Amino acid sequence: MAMRGSPARRVVGNPLAGVLGHLDHRARTAARRRTSGQPVEEDPPPHEAPPMEPAGPVGTVLLTDEDGRARWTFPTAYGSAPAVTAVAVDPTPDEDDRTVTVALEEVTAWCVTVRAWRTRGRRGSGVAEPAGPDVLVHVIALDAGRPG
Repeated sequence: MAMRGSPARRVVGNPLAGVLGHLDHRARTAARRRTSGQPVEEDPPPHEAPPMEPAGPVGTVLLTDEDGRARWTFPTAYGSAPAVTAVAVDPTPDEDDRTVTVALEEVTAWCVTVRAWRTRGRRGSGVAEPAGPDVLVHVIALDAGRPG
């Protein structure tokens, strides 16, 4: 049953009031149609969702090779490329003033390749070179198609 004096009707001079009134009317109309037991054209046809495998976050710690690269093959392949996060850990932070960073070079449904770099800031331009072997890289992969 409609009620006079609803917030959409009481607000004078507000353009949002018309939008609120329209939304309120559409919601009441749709609810009435659904309770009548007859199919409504606006309702999508019922369908079954495809079965999804539980794809929680998986992670590992990688060790880089001579070029500063490391590759990880996922335990099970994803339906598409997952969302990947990688963080490098500097093995000798006190011996070197350069910063260790990591970049994702390749992400596929079944593997990820990362490369660690040592960077040093310089006026006008920075200097970056491959980090070399034995840099720890923490990697986490999560199914990007699944809301979290």
